[in-house]
Amino acid sequence: MSNIIQHPSAIVAVKTHHLHDVDNDTKSRLYSGTVAMASITGASMSRVRDAVRLVRHGAGWVDRRHTPAITTTSDDEIESTLRLLGYAGDWHDFERRPTLAAYLKQRTGIQQSHPCIVFLGNHRVAISGELFCDVTNNGLMVDIDRARSRRKQVHRVLVLTHRIPATPIPSKTLQRVQPAHLTAEQKRQVKEMDRLFREAIKAETGATRIKVTSTEVFIIRPADSGWTWCGARDGVVDSLLKLQQHGWIGGNTDEASAYRAAMGYQR
Repeated sequence: MSNIIQHPSAIVAVKTHHLHDVDNDTKSRLYSGTVAMASITGASMSRVRDAVRLVRHGAGWVDRRHTPAITTTSDDEIESTLRLLGYAGDWHDFERRPTLAAYLKQRTGIQQSHPCIVFLGNHRVAISGELFCDVTNNGLMVDIDRARSRRKQVHRVLVLTHRIPATPIPSKTLQRVQPAHLTAEQKRQVKEMDRLFREAIKAETGATRIKVTSTEVFIIRPADSGWTWCGARDGVVDSLLKLQQHGWIGGNTDEASAYRAAMGYQR
């Protein structure tokens, strides 16, 4: 019996005229490719970089002693990373290579409304409708009239047209604070949060047993013959906290709501 969790096959349209300010939870230097992907998907910079690592090195990268650095990203890596994050689309190539300013004036159809990654040589920017996000703006979303790099030439555009089921992305996380360094009240809080986390996973997945490490979550469901990988720990937390519309952890159970409330999140 397979221990692979089957994702739903539903495909829906993406939200148009919409970008996000980039959440640089890594506090590291920003690069244009990962900034554009983070702005379109709303995923944190750490999750986007981990997704690129999964594309580039495979799931075994988490076992490396040193975390692989992510700076530049190729066209294929960007498309594959976006698919891992739940976004799919179509390529549009421009042989005459208009400037960004000219492209913005002449774009038509879905390129006017849908989120796009625009390739300007080795530089990438995110555009959706009249919104623009670029590393030169420190990952902040601005009006298209304030777009920089307007004289750079456009050679490719990836238009994101559909949402697809996202893929669990393995990640390295910092080790939790050792209980010996906590007060009695802090120990109680840690224990309670762990209980709520496990109860939420059980309710969402129908699991009978839960195994949580510092980086990953595993479950056993009634029909399983052994442990099933549920996902990277921070990815599972993210799914519980942010109410995923698609994916097998939607965060819609009462137990998930209780976990979000304890974490200070509101539905």
